Amino acid sequence: MGNEIAAIIPAAGFSSRMGKLKALLPLGETTVLGQLIALLQCCAIRDIIVVTGHRSEEVGQVAVEAGARAVYNDDYELGMFTSIKTGIKALSPETDGFFLHPVDIPLIRRGTIGLLFEAFAAFPQAIIYPVFQGRRGHPPLITTSLSQHILKSDAPHGLRDLLEQADRQSIVSVREIEVPDANILFDMDTMTDYRSGVDLYCKRDVPTMDECRFLLQRMFKMPAKGLAHAERVADLAVAICAHIAEKRAEGPDRDICRAAGLLHDIAKGHANHEVEGGRWLRQLGFERTADIVAAHKDTELAPDTQVTEKEIVYIADKMVSGNRLVSVAERFQEKMDLYADNPEACAAIKRRLHHAMNVMAAIEDETGTSLDAIAAALQEGIT
Repeated sequence: MGNEIAAIIPAAGFSSRMGKLKALLPLGETTVLGQLIALLQCCAIRDIIVVTGHRSEEVGQVAVEAGARAVYNDDYELGMFTSIKTGIKALSPETDGFFLHPVDIPLIRRGTIGLLFEAFAAFPQAIIYPVFQGRRGHPPLITTSLSQHILKSDAPHGLRDLLEQADRQSIVSVREIEVPDANILFDMDTMTDYRSGVDLYCKRDVPTMDECRFLLQRMFKMPAKGLAHAERVADLAVAICAHIAEKRAEGPDRDICRAAGLLHDIAKGHANHEVEGGRWLRQLGFERTADIVAAHKDTELAPDTQVTEKEIVYIADKMVSGNRLVSVAERFQEKMDLYADNPEACAAIKRRLHHAMNVMAAIEDETGTSLDAIAAALQEGIT
């Protein structure tokens, strides 16, 4: 990455609005603090400084066991700005920049951290803000050239005032980087927020509809025809999900099917576009969605295996030509006609047709309804 980047996690406060100490609340297989440290570690940040204060021994123990450094703030009762200064004093001289990552914002995706890294490599004397839907979020990546300015400051509202001043007075360069991550705006101040955060954590690898729109329209700039196809695939995938859910106690996840249906062709035009699209999404932190996208061109289903979101999106794609709903046989016949003079391609198409018919049969067996009937009902609703 070229720059030595650290992270400072202020975790010294009383969590008075929460009623329980935020850092030590359970999240996933660890705690809120443990989850945040693990995120930063998987982004190759080697120096992670957790600033402790209230219940410092407990917080510090979690930090150290997770592989971070714990630094105590004697003045933690005076507010977060004192913790930020404590963290900056603990930075090594080799540090070029640091993420300032409050402990109550633990759901940032690793792809967001990666995009901020890339921006900092281009602008190493800058404050880099992640932005979603026009709003700045966390964590900012701050050049250490601003460190002494921060340490000397007595700004009444702490770092926020100081960074705004740096922006207004051009003390350092300020850059905003759009990211497909609504979680940069989500913090956990109350128990209600925390419960919402637990739900978000379970679906952190599936983009929301707002995030999908950003990916399609701004990040990957899919053309209008591609968008129309993607929307129809997503609609059909959700309709198939609904029919399976009627027969199964725990049906497939409609949110995953819609997101993967919308995003399945984001790398269209690239070689092995399904694999490339999956790679792009995996880098951004959307692993479950990436796995489905990477498999949408051809998928095999073993006998007596339950249908999953992967097979649903796969078969939905096979039943949409452009933005038209068609039968599986019709879609594959289009391909056969297109490659009629290429025996090798025709053999591959026939093999994929066999796989598609197996998936179709499994879905129809589960739902007791033909896929053509599901598609027809969807078409009737559209028109």
